[in-house]
Amino acid sequence: MSVARGFGLNGKSLYTNIAKPMEVWCNFIVDHSNGNGLGIRSLKSNGYIEYVFMNTSATPGVVNGYTNPNPQAGFALVKFKNNFNYYLGGFSGQIVPLTSTSTTSLTAGHVYVITSLGNSTTANWQTAGVLPGFTPAVGTAFVSLITGSITGSGTVGIPGVASATVLNIVGDPNLTIANSNIASNAGAFQIVQFSAPTNSSTTTLVAAAPADGTVIGMQFCFDGSTVSIPDAVGGTGL
Repeated sequence: MSVARGFGLNGKSLYTNIAKPMEVWCNFIVDHSNGNGLGIRSLKSNGYIEYVFMNTSATPGVVNGYTNPNPQAGFALVKFKNNFNYYLGGFSGQIVPLTSTSTTSLTAGHVYVITSLGNSTTANWQTAGVLPGFTPAVGTAFVSLITGSITGSGTVGIPGVASATVLNIVGDPNLTIANSNIASNAGAFQIVQFSAPTNSSTTTLVAAAPADGTVIGMQFCFDGSTVSIPDAVGGTGL
C-alpha cells in the first residue's frame, strides 16, 4: 500500500543568497495566425505580465496602447507589470502539439494522448494504459499497455517533437528591468529567442519559432532587493 508523503517536514524553509527573490511564472499558446495579432493566445501569469508579443501573420494587435512590433519568427517580447533590480535567470518548458488526433490503433510501450473519449469506458482506458485512480479525459497522456485497437470509439493522438528547443535571453537583461514610469509604460521587459538546429544532421542553432499550438511555460527570476553585498574578490555581488 502506498502512503502519501507530507510536505514541509524537512523542507519548510528555502535558503538563498538573494535578499528578495522575485519569480514570475507564465504560460501561453503559440498561435501566429490568431486574429488577435499578438502571435500568442491564452496568456496566464496571474496578472504579472502586461503582454507577450510574437510573430504574427495577422494585423498586429494592440495591448493597453502598445502595438505588437511583430518580431521576427523565433523571438518573443515579454513585458512585465513590475520593475526589478537584477535579472538572475530563468527557464522554459514546452508542451508540443500532437502530430495526429484520431488514431485508434496502439502499440505497447508507445506514448499517446487521449483526443476523444468516445464510448470507451474507464476500464477500457485503463486496459489501454491509463493509470488506475485517474479519470480518463481529453488531454490525458499514457503509455500503452497493449498492441491493437482501443475498445470502444475513443481516439488518441501521437505526441509531436518540439520545433524550438533552446530559450535564450537577448541582450543585457539588467538594462531593461527598471522602467522610468510604470504607470504609463508598465515595467521591465525581456526579449527571448527560441532556437533549434536547422536539421537533424547539424548541431548549429538558429532562431526557430515554436509550432502553432505549442504551450510555452516560462519562469523568470529577479532580485527585488536594493541590498548590494561586496564579493570576496572585491566585486559587487547581488
